[in-house]
Amino acid sequence: MTNSFIAIKGNFFNRADEIFATFKYLDAAQDKQFNNWQEFNNYLYNNYFEFANNDTAIRGIWTDNSWTVINDPEMVDTVDEAALLQLSKLLDTEIITFLIQTTSNSFGFTVYHNTIKRHFFASGGEIIDNLHAPLAQENGLNINADIFADDILNLANRLGIDLEGKNKLTYTVKQLAYSDEMKSELEQFKQQKQETIDDNKPWWKFW
Repeated sequence: MTNSFIAIKGNFFNRADEIFATFKYLDAAQDKQFNNWQEFNNYLYNNYFEFANNDTAIRGIWTDNSWTVINDPEMVDTVDEAALLQLSKLLDTEIITFLIQTTSNSFGFTVYHNTIKRHFFASGGEIIDNLHAPLAQENGLNINADIFADDILNLANRLGIDLEGKNKLTYTVKQLAYSDEMKSELEQFKQQKQETIDDNKPWWKFW
């Protein structure tokens, strides 16, 4: 099980363009809507890699119980600390991210509101980060080295955030083109990666 979510306090669906622009995406105006949670998730996780190969991201987005939630199948935006801090300031609201990766036994969450208010991350049965005061909603959950998917999902539920599709809603998948800025950054990254590979070549492979 691999899931990553960004929950934004408030109904900001009508500002989706601004939200995704913070992550350097441009809305391609190719929305796809689902009324079934499983079909929605299957579409995201079965297709995101193919879209990414064509310089396009797909993200799920919906509103529920005064939260706007983004499903990030690539686990990229969910850990973009600078963009999330910028978005929290832009919208002047709280943002909470959730990470679930059972294969590597990695779980975490972060609370943003102009700054980082709480951050917890554990992987492979070890606590990697445990910063700032615990939330009241953490009480009774395994927010420790024994954390598992249920603890993240239960924490979200206690905060009023449904990450399991329990409510019948309309879920939207947005196609997002990479902005010129992002394309430039990706090209620089590829060049740096290639240079690193070249620098690490054994002497007998230099010709």
